[in-house]
Amino acid sequence: MKVLSFACLVAGALGHVDYTGHQLVRASPSTAQQVEALQALQHEAGVDFWLEPKQGRPVDIRVAPGQADDLNRFFNHSGLETELLSSNIQELLDSVPMVKGSMRAGHSMDWTNYHPIEDIYSYWDYLEATYDWVSTESIGKSYEGQDMRLLKVCKNSGGCGERPAMWIDGGIHAREWVSPAAVTFMASELVENDEAHPDLTKELDWYILPVVNPDGYLHTQTDNRLWRKTRSPNGGGCFGTDANRNWGFHWGTGGSSSDPCSDTYMGSEAFSEVENVNVRDFLLANKDQIKFYNNIHSYSQLILLPWGWGYDLPDNIDDLTRMANLGHDALKAVHGKEYEVGCIPCMLYVASGGTLDWALGEAGIPYSFGMELRDTGSYGFLLPPDQIIPTGEETWAFHMAVARQIVQEFVPQN
Repeated sequence: MKVLSFACLVAGALGHVDYTGHQLVRASPSTAQQVEALQALQHEAGVDFWLEPKQGRPVDIRVAPGQADDLNRFFNHSGLETELLSSNIQELLDSVPMVKGSMRAGHSMDWTNYHPIEDIYSYWDYLEATYDWVSTESIGKSYEGQDMRLLKVCKNSGGCGERPAMWIDGGIHAREWVSPAAVTFMASELVENDEAHPDLTKELDWYILPVVNPDGYLHTQTDNRLWRKTRSPNGGGCFGTDANRNWGFHWGTGGSSSDPCSDTYMGSEAFSEVENVNVRDFLLANKDQIKFYNNIHSYSQLILLPWGWGYDLPDNIDDLTRMANLGHDALKAVHGKEYEVGCIPCMLYVASGGTLDWALGEAGIPYSFGMELRDTGSYGFLLPPDQIIPTGEETWAFHMAVARQIVQEFVPQN
């Protein structure tokens, strides 16, 4: 099926991007041919897809004012059913602001607003100062020189590294604001509500990185709310690499782009992004202790299993599925939300060079997952802040359940 050609919006590297008049359109591909047409549209015409095309699953597409007529013809020509979700995306962006918190009770975080990384780190400082079993570590700096600060929760008298460990990270895709918010909410539950579940810190170490992509996260606040990638320059006026396509396990074998301007650009080589190198080096240094890895995203309400690079299944797929379903049952019990469980291509699309594939395939972390948090498309990347806490609560329930199973499997029982 031929893709209609039209001029695309190209956002410049500098200056604030205004989305006034941009539409959000939901298309529902029901045939393989329609999926192929959408994929060609995405890669050849540079249209911004909020979700990847998948047969039987709606896909949300941002339509710039200059694209509307051509895209409507494309939808009609392809026989695609469409629904207009918003006629002005900028109004949606304005309704979900980032808030710089004021210092109170020792930090400037809350979970009724979205916050910049400075507020998150003020909370890290507060936890480190308040609890003698909590510490922080910069695992390195981003391309633009921001610290990547890891929260380390280790109650053992010998410090971190002597017990099985849980790793959680967020914010690898910059525009997914609920990811760092939910990750920091879980940190607050783990540490400040320790008395409600003392077994989780008694038996396990925890490593929590709130924002893998701090430069991109900052860029969403200052220049382009819908930015996804890192901010390293690629030449030709294009910036950034998809940090979740840049890992050195089956890198560049499908589901990523070699176009430096693409949102799914895989980078010039595996681990071209310093942010990924920083995480990689910490994980490798602690791979014998880390038994659980989770890379938190939004949106779609999914629990993702390896492999992303193809339809082959890892040797421990039964254990991964069992653990994911255990966590999902606990998650659903909180607010009744359904999250689908399955491999990445099974539910979404082939995506090579991803974090959870590398964590299992190279680092050998046995329980390696990804999660797509709320919602299923009503708000997408612009989830209202009043959903941060319920999203955090159900995600935390998932982690409590799987953490207790990790204890059963990896901590010697008396």
